[in-house]
Amino acid sequence: MNLSKLSSTVLCVLLQLCSLQLLVVAMPTCRLLEDVVLNTHHLLRDLGGAFPVQCLKYNINISFPDSAFPASTANHPQCRQALWVVYETLRETQLLFEDFELPVGEGGVSWDRKKLSSFQNLQDRLLEEGSCVSITEYSDFKLDQSVHQQDSRCGSAACGWMALRRDVLWVLKTALREHHSCFTRRGRH
Repeated sequence: MNLSKLSSTVLCVLLQLCSLQLLVVAMPTCRLLEDVVLNTHHLLRDLGGAFPVQCLKYNINISFPDSAFPASTANHPQCRQALWVVYETLRETQLLFEDFELPVGEGGVSWDRKKLSSFQNLQDRLLEEGSCVSITEYSDFKLDQSVHQQDSRCGSAACGWMALRRDVLWVLKTALREHHSCFTRRGRH
C-alpha cells in the first residue's frame, strides 16, 4: 500500500471517529441526579406529619399502579421509562400546585412552608434537567385525578393533598430503590 492510500485511509478513519464523537456529544443526555432526587424525596417526606385522622382510612389506597415502572434492569429503554415516570410525576405535581390552592389552617395540611419551598425548587431543577425524558410513548397517568378522587372520597382537599404526597413519595422511593442505576451520580457521566 502506498503512502498516499495509507494517508487517505487514516484520514477517513479519523473523520469517521470525529463524526461519531460529534454524534455522541450532540445526543441529549437525559440526566436526573440521584442525590437531587433523594433530597427531593426527603423534603417531601419531612413536610409534615402523618395522614390526618380523618384521612387514615384512605391511606391504604395507592393510586399508582406498579406497572408504571418497567422491570428493574439498567438497559436504556427501561431507564428511560423509569426516569420518565419520575419526571412526569414531578411535572404533574408542579401543575397541581399551580392549579389548586393548598388548603392550610384548620382542616387543611400543616406542611412546613420552608421545606415545601425547597421541595419546589428541587422539583423545578429536576424538571429542567430531565426535560429530555418527556416523551409520550408510555402509558399516560394523571396525578390531578388522584387529588380529585381523594377529594370526592374523603370530602376533604387536605386528604387529597396528603394522598398526592404519599403517591409522589412512593414513586420517588420506588425509582431510587429499584432503578438506582438509571440515575446519574455526581462525578459519573
